[in-house]
Amino acid sequence: MDSVISPGQIRAIGRRLKVARESQGHNLAILASQCNLSVVQLTAIERGDSLAFARSQSNLLKAIEAYASILVVSIQATEVLEQKPDEDVYIPEFLRKKEPL
Repeated sequence: MDSVISPGQIRAIGRRLKVARESQGHNLAILASQCNLSVVQLTAIERGDSLAFARSQSNLLKAIEAYASILVVSIQATEVLEQKPDEDVYIPEFLRKKEPL
C-alpha cells in the first residue's frame, strides 16, 4: 500500500479491520502491544481518523498494514484504489469553487 488514499478509503479499511477484530474476539490493548501501536491509534484506524497519524500518511499506512497483518486481513492496494475516492466527502456551498461568469 504505497499510494495516497482518501479519507473515505481509510474509513472503509478501518471498518473492515474493526469487524475482523470483533469477529475474532481480540482485545484492543493486546493487539496494540502486538502491533507496537497505542490503543488510541488502533481505535483511530478503526474509525478512519487519520489525525492520530497527522505527521505522515506513510505512518498511517504502515500502521494499517501492521494491524491488518496481526488480524490476518489482506488489504491490497488494488482493493483500496478500486473504491471511488472522496465520494462521501461533503463540501459546503461556500467552499466550492465558483465558476467564472
